[in-house]
Amino acid sequence: MTLFKAFVSLIFTLWCLSASALPNDRSQTITIESNSAERDVKTGLTQYRGNVVINQGSLVIEADQVTVYYKDNKVSRIICLGLPASYQQQAAEDGGLVVAKAETIEYTLADDEINLKTNAVLSRNGTLIKGDSINYDLENETWKAKGDRRGEQKRIQLVIPPSTQEATE
Repeated sequence: MTLFKAFVSLIFTLWCLSASALPNDRSQTITIESNSAERDVKTGLTQYRGNVVINQGSLVIEADQVTVYYKDNKVSRIICLGLPASYQQQAAEDGGLVVAKAETIEYTLADDEINLKTNAVLSRNGTLIKGDSINYDLENETWKAKGDRRGEQKRIQLVIPPSTQEATE
């Protein structure tokens, strides 16, 4: 597979990732910046290293390293590593910003899931979830969080902002 085909597959993957995001994001140009990039056709890997920034409309991914895995000439998963790596995108339904941070962010295409591992944080519309790991289902907009018995984040933490309902007279 040529580098062009790998890039086209990455574009398709990011388009799928933004399925519940702003409709306009999908039609925006994808920009990838990094200090270096490397493609291995035999293993099906493309790696971007050093201050990796991926932009497409409201989607912004920042990481120290991004690895794109291919299976049968299609992107199967993307792993972002950083201290922390971050993902943010504006949601289509309510215009709220979804922000995810963790040392490892894994996006699995088949499951349409983002898995946040180690010091994971997920935030949307002021609600904040912290834990050792968080699994976020993009299609159904559901999440599961876990603490770690051995680490610092032994329990999960959920912060819900106060209601902003108007007072009725």
